Amino acid sequence: MAATPEPTTMAGPNTTTSSIPTHPIAVPTHGAGGSFTILAATVVPSQDPLTVMNLIRDIDGWPRWNTFCPHGKITSRNEKVQAHPGEESWLKIGDQVKFDVHMSGDGLVSGRKRSREQEVEVTVMEEIVGGSGEGTIGPEVWRSEFQREEARRGRKGWRVAWKGVGWSYWQMHSERVMEFYEDGEGGTEYLCWETFGGVLGPIVRRTVGGQLVDRFGDYASDVRGFFESPSQ
Repeated sequence: MAATPEPTTMAGPNTTTSSIPTHPIAVPTHGAGGSFTILAATVVPSQDPLTVMNLIRDIDGWPRWNTFCPHGKITSRNEKVQAHPGEESWLKIGDQVKFDVHMSGDGLVSGRKRSREQEVEVTVMEEIVGGSGEGTIGPEVWRSEFQREEARRGRKGWRVAWKGVGWSYWQMHSERVMEFYEDGEGGTEYLCWETFGGVLGPIVRRTVGGQLVDRFGDYASDVRGFFESPSQ
């Protein structure tokens, strides 16, 4: 696999970044290639990676913080993976969920209507041991795309991913990966990217690419902001 240059917009301790990298980033189901990627990053202080990931897993909690996709409904359960008591609204691998998308980022504004619905299937949910990127994506992809293995070595974390459903592969395919790493200071480094492919990929980039960059940045900021809120 050809090396992908390291993104130059990784978040610092007090920033959130969002951009379209020069080259598409590989994803678990569809691998390398695709039309384009949206990449966002932030640091969530004073929270461990599992806590941050579970905020995103709990779809009933989305209306408390998620301005991009504030409402979701699990449409198909993976019955092979049992939910723990009190976690019935938490996403598990193999679940399918349909959620509202607010492309203007106004999902928490009363009376605003969604732009569209999106249905996805959870494809990955795993612990990252040692922080080397081991798991579904594979360490060779992690090294080639972010070239940060030495910085991450020894840090633990979690990974969750979901892919879009409802389109033929040749028309449109997409998958979002979110990773949560110990930042070494008691907080969590959050990385999120979604890669789009298919014949509609270039059209999506041309028509709403800028909005997606903004919304993915909002999403990262919303995650951070939830934990920084005095009520938490």
